[in-house]
Amino acid sequence: MARSKAMTTFERHMKNPAFRAAFEREAAALEVSEFIAKKMIEREISVRKLAALSGISATVIQGIKSGSRKNIEYNTLRPLITALGCRITFTEATKSRRATVHA
Repeated sequence: MARSKAMTTFERHMKNPAFRAAFEREAAALEVSEFIAKKMIEREISVRKLAALSGISATVIQGIKSGSRKNIEYNTLRPLITALGCRITFTEATKSRRATVHA
C-alpha cells in the first residue's frame, strides 16, 4: 500500500481561503518592495532622488522599500516605476492574477 505524503503546516494553512488571500497580499507587497529596492540599487538612485523624480514623498518611498507600507495605490506606484525607467503592464490572468512590471 502506498503511503500518502504528509501535508506541511504551510500546505494546511494554504487550504484556508482567508489565510491564502492574506498570504498572497503580503507576497504581492513584498514583490513590489523588492522590485523598487532592486531598481534603485541598479540605477544608483537614493530615496530622496526618487522622491524628487517621482513627486512621491521620501517617507512613502522608504515605507514601500522597507515593506512597512503594503497597500500601495496605483497613483503612487506608477510615478515611482516610471521614474525608475520601467513600466507597468497588465495582462489577462490564467491561473495567476498578477500584473507584471517590466524594466
